[in-house]
Amino acid sequence: MIRTKSLLFQYGISVVVFLLALWLTHLLWPLIEPSASTLFFAAIMLAAFYGGLGPGLLVSVLSALAIDYYFVAPFSRFEISVANTVRAGVFMLVAAMTSWLNASRKRLMEDIKERNREREKLLTQISGFNEELRKEIAAATDELSETSNSLLQTQQRLTRSERLALVGQMAASLAHQIGTPLNAISGHLELLAGGYPDDANTQRRIEIITKQLDYIVAVVKRLLERTHERQLVFQPTDVNALVQEVMSLVAPSLEKHRVTYESRLQNDLPLLYVDRDSMQQVFLNLINNSIEAMPAGGKVVIETALSRDSDGANILISDTGIGIDQETLDHLLEPMGTTKTSGSGCGLAIAQQTMIEHGGEIEVVDGTHQGTTFRLSLPLRTPHTRKVKHEEAMTNVG
Repeated sequence: MIRTKSLLFQYGISVVVFLLALWLTHLLWPLIEPSASTLFFAAIMLAAFYGGLGPGLLVSVLSALAIDYYFVAPFSRFEISVANTVRAGVFMLVAAMTSWLNASRKRLMEDIKERNREREKLLTQISGFNEELRKEIAAATDELSETSNSLLQTQQRLTRSERLALVGQMAASLAHQIGTPLNAISGHLELLAGGYPDDANTQRRIEIITKQLDYIVAVVKRLLERTHERQLVFQPTDVNALVQEVMSLVAPSLEKHRVTYESRLQNDLPLLYVDRDSMQQVFLNLINNSIEAMPAGGKVVIETALSRDSDGANILISDTGIGIDQETLDHLLEPMGTTKTSGSGCGLAIAQQTMIEHGGEIEVVDGTHQGTTFRLSLPLRTPHTRKVKHEEAMTNVG
């Protein structure tokens, strides 16, 4: 139906073009006489160009008949002659050539459009390939980065393990070397005490020396314990009460060094499963570090609060000390990593080990400017691993 309407429209337009050429020829006849074919040529070409071969031939026949009837003597009648036949043949040839050229033009345009569509399709495919390749490269880069980070962490753990092994060997050797003369000194003190039973002054001095020896022996024992497997005792603990207990222990030291103390403890903090002695040692270590970082005095603030996702608790220990430079901060939790002129540099590494044993972590949240803030994170649940080796835990430090 649509095709029929299109053909009727094309033939109708062709007839209109012919009638327009006929009218213009009559109108301009005094000017174009005796060339009556000029406007009809234009009509034929126009009809053949836009309508195709059929409309072009129709206008050719109509034009040949109109010229013979209106513009060639004898007028107002048809006559079959060589001139009329040649004229009609020429008109049809023009229509055929025009139609063929237009058809060739249309085929060329369609071919160009088809090639453009194929090119756009190809460009789309190439773009898709490029995007897919970019994603694959990004994924490979991420995987390579993760592998590189994993290798770096493994290397760091090996380095820390080697340092820790050296520390353990030194500690064990030092403990045994100190233990032998201590035993000898203790024996001679007993002899001295037995030799002067009635000398109160001598007995007092021997008692002082004995107490100091006992203290040294206890230190040596703790040092040896650090190089052997140990049993942690996890029990529900009020961390706020533990913090207050630690602060009462360090109160004289704070006063001596002109350091004030402020606590911001969350009242409804639940009980946490911790090894009380180990956590107390972590608190003491961090507070003592804060005191040493404030030689001219300052302030220590301890905060306790539930974590944002409420699956653990955070303890923040802040000071107004000199802070830590970035280079030192990067290696602060490593064994032997210290900025002090004295000390082993293992205090923070041991604190890190303790937090790992508790299923938590320790990190510096602010330390590159004035003052330093350490955050201790502890889970609410009981840690799965209760019995660990110092060397194995310290391997994961940092």
